Amino acid sequence: MRMLARLQAAMIVFLALVAYLMPAPVQAQTTLPQWYELRTQKFAILYADGDLARAEEYATFVDEVYDEITSIFSHAAPTPVTLRLYPTRRVYDAANPLAAPIQGIIAHADFRRNEVVVILDQTTAQSPEEIKNNVRHELTHIVLAELSSNRLNVGFHEGIAQYVERPTPDLERKATALRQALERDALLPWSALDDRDQIYGSPQIGYPQTLSIVAFLVERFSFVKLREFVTVSARSSGYRSALERTYGMPSTDLERMWREWLPSYLDGGFRHNALTEYDLTPIETLIADGRYAEAKRELELAIPWLRNTQQHDVLARAQDLLAQSEAGLYAEDLAQQTRAALEAHDYATAENLAKRALDAYMTLENQSRIETLTVYATIARRGLRATELLEQATALAGDWRTFADARIIADQAAAEFLSLGNQENAARALTLRAEIDRVQSLAGIALLIIGLAGIAVGFTRRLIVREAEVW
Repeated sequence: MRMLARLQAAMIVFLALVAYLMPAPVQAQTTLPQWYELRTQKFAILYADGDLARAEEYATFVDEVYDEITSIFSHAAPTPVTLRLYPTRRVYDAANPLAAPIQGIIAHADFRRNEVVVILDQTTAQSPEEIKNNVRHELTHIVLAELSSNRLNVGFHEGIAQYVERPTPDLERKATALRQALERDALLPWSALDDRDQIYGSPQIGYPQTLSIVAFLVERFSFVKLREFVTVSARSSGYRSALERTYGMPSTDLERMWREWLPSYLDGGFRHNALTEYDLTPIETLIADGRYAEAKRELELAIPWLRNTQQHDVLARAQDLLAQSEAGLYAEDLAQQTRAALEAHDYATAENLAKRALDAYMTLENQSRIETLTVYATIARRGLRATELLEQATALAGDWRTFADARIIADQAAAEFLSLGNQENAARALTLRAEIDRVQSLAGIALLIIGLAGIAVGFTRRLIVREAEVW
């Protein structure tokens, strides 16, 4: 069965490394071909006598595959990558004697050698897309090993390498095999993701299941988050720790969520892939929630590789979302400046900033932020009004005839400043009112003294007049 043959191919990675470290038998050495080299921009293609035409066929697409994979992961594997084209399985076995008992090997990758291997006579029944998928799959193993410092486990290695393949009829067969495993209650626990023997020993379950796990993580949390998981794996004690650090929940919770999600995947969801139908919904949700920095970070990673997936409409939408996220960050900055101006009681600056932030949030249709900035703008206007009242009271206090009005207005200004938490200006208003009261009190005393003096003068004059009348 073609699927089993394709799935067993990765088993050779470990065996090839062992064979590389061990001396090859003399008999095997005598059957190895002389290698010729054909260079592309990113690959050194090694081929045997009579296979130049096949090497030239690979040369037409391998650089494109390299650009695609390195864009997906935002990581460029060292170049040139070696692509070794063994002419037959017999020659391959001679070079890799430990692989001889394993059936169905088509290709493998050796990240230590930065080498992808393809056995040409094993690809004769494959379609052109399946042949390209061989290179996609194996080159992904090299990139994943580098990103994770070779600490990513076998389950995620194979799941991700399958996920980057383009759809072929083999995908339907994998879904059927996984559906049958689910019906038989034969799914592997996630603890098996670390176990090479279980993944490679039951490829009809291990491969479709690891692919579905990766598809679940991408659909639920985005491909960018999956890439983060790969890089976090380089600094983690194991996949459980890396999952929790990346996704913020234990692997047991993720496994439960995957099992709940799996029926929808088997019901046709397996046909959806971020490389052909990238789902921007999670990023749209981030923007709707006002999490603009997170959205911008994900989009800056997604957009470069979207350019290589031929998803032109999705790319255009992603670029529009990036502009929105940047506008959101600009609005957030204005909002923070508005808040700082209010805390500094700079109401004129706060009013101007609040207006600009409101305009930005209205464009983004961020209702919660619009409500917040509306409150900020109201506070700024109240502060300006209180400032005007204080200035008016100060001006009126300069004329004793308007002391009464000045005192009332100073009280109003003080009350407004206190309600705004502006103790400094409230104290100024209260000080002005106290000064008005003091001046009024002094004026009252002065008037009383003047009145008393007038009475005294009048009384004295009457005495003088009476004395004069006596004379």
